[in-house]
Amino acid sequence: MSSRPTSLAVLALAATACSSGSGTPSSSGDASSGDAAPTSALVCAPDRAATPYAAQPTASVATSSPGGAAPYPCLSLTGFGTSESSLGIANDGTLFVAPAYTDAGNGVARSTDQGATWQALVPTADAGGAHGRVQPFFYLDPSTNRMFFATSHTGGGFDLSWSADLGATWDYELISTDAQDWIKIFAGPSATTAPTGYPNVLYTSAPSPISTPSDGIMAPPNHQTIYKSLDGGATWQSVGGTSLTLNPSDEVDAGLATSSVCPSTEWVIFGDGVVGSDGTVYIGYRMCTELAVAISKDEGTTWTSVVVPGSVLPTFSGPLSPLSTQNLLASEPIAVDSSGNLYAVWNDAGGLVHLSVSMDQGSTWSSAGTAGAVVASAPGVTQTVLSAVGVKAPGTIAIAYFGSTDGKAFGGYVAESTNALAATPVFWSTTVNDPSEPFFADGFDNDYQASLTGGDLDEFVQVKYAPSGDVWVSFLKEMCPGLHTSNCSWDYAAHANSVFQGAVGRLVHPAGGGSGD
Repeated sequence: MSSRPTSLAVLALAATACSSGSGTPSSSGDASSGDAAPTSALVCAPDRAATPYAAQPTASVATSSPGGAAPYPCLSLTGFGTSESSLGIANDGTLFVAPAYTDAGNGVARSTDQGATWQALVPTADAGGAHGRVQPFFYLDPSTNRMFFATSHTGGGFDLSWSADLGATWDYELISTDAQDWIKIFAGPSATTAPTGYPNVLYTSAPSPISTPSDGIMAPPNHQTIYKSLDGGATWQSVGGTSLTLNPSDEVDAGLATSSVCPSTEWVIFGDGVVGSDGTVYIGYRMCTELAVAISKDEGTTWTSVVVPGSVLPTFSGPLSPLSTQNLLASEPIAVDSSGNLYAVWNDAGGLVHLSVSMDQGSTWSSAGTAGAVVASAPGVTQTVLSAVGVKAPGTIAIAYFGSTDGKAFGGYVAESTNALAATPVFWSTTVNDPSEPFFADGFDNDYQASLTGGDLDEFVQVKYAPSGDVWVSFLKEMCPGLHTSNCSWDYAAHANSVFQGAVGRLVHPAGGGSGD
């Protein structure tokens, strides 16, 4: 599929989000093209420093400081409507978070001042290149700064806009036409072939023909379709065929799972992927009620799969399960460091986040000297939804998730460890939001019910390291309690009819402490 350049049109919309003591923009903080400098959307809390805890096999436990100054959180609310949120950080520290919903179209929010102000970059509609609001995903290749923004295309495939100049100009193409939802994009070094005009191999991953079983209403999920590009996204080729099955019975037949783990009614769905320094590709996925990792050493041509021992995911029993059961998805489950160590996280049915580590490219899993995973969510957190893991260097990782201490109010948690390869990793942890201003005040909601009539979904968070060494996380804030559009804390119509606002958090390392450079 060849790239078709669009005419340049980048709409810069200043998010004039007025900052209050809680960091919540006022209802007048609409996105506009006003000439006046927007009020800062950023609130930092150095007086609310992170607290330490030790991750252990059955529970996390408060512990003494691991040394150095405790990091503290910042929160920036973008002023734009959003849904499931992806994050990218350029080499100069410029922040990008997507999607950003505006009346002029859907695109990517950008901040050049550490989240103090935000603008929306909306690629122009051209020959079908306009972006809808179904299954948005954004990826910034940190080694090149090239950006990719994809949404589902009406009729199948994905509208992909990509920019090689941080959003100043965009190219458009329709990709992966044998799938239609839940696309992921990632890149890394080559393993077997030489890219041309671009240093990395770029991958897309999506379920074909669709992601979710429907009990016969639509064709069932069949396989994960993988494409790779050797020229930075200009052209693509399909790899792997149908070898990554989405049929639970196939997992049983292959000896990867038992029929009790993978009954025919269960769900196989892939999350995001990563690429090791040697070009090995890893994609974490839900193999029914276990977390698994698909591994390719030849750029997606052939695959093997391993199960992360001890991983237990909530049960999927049918198409209506997402309406009542959180954490069916393992959306951002894995990270790989420069030494090839793998880190996997997942949320269990009981409401805790677990971490497991492999130091031999997925062959065996443990947390160093322990026999299995450790609980990585903070002490006192009784419910978690969604989780993500990012890595800076061997043993230095960050984890993000929505968490609650009372089962009702959910905040955005971020935790960091500099000894994640140890038997008992120690984390610094805090919420990026003020606890008195939770992201969800009355229970977390993926918004699946509203999505049946066109509402936006909330299915993942992301966590990544900036060049400075600080940790950035992408969440969202429910602006209409209970997701009821008649009861919003912002002007629903003026924010592209969105019930969610983009929320970007930062874990700041004071001089002489944490993992900052």
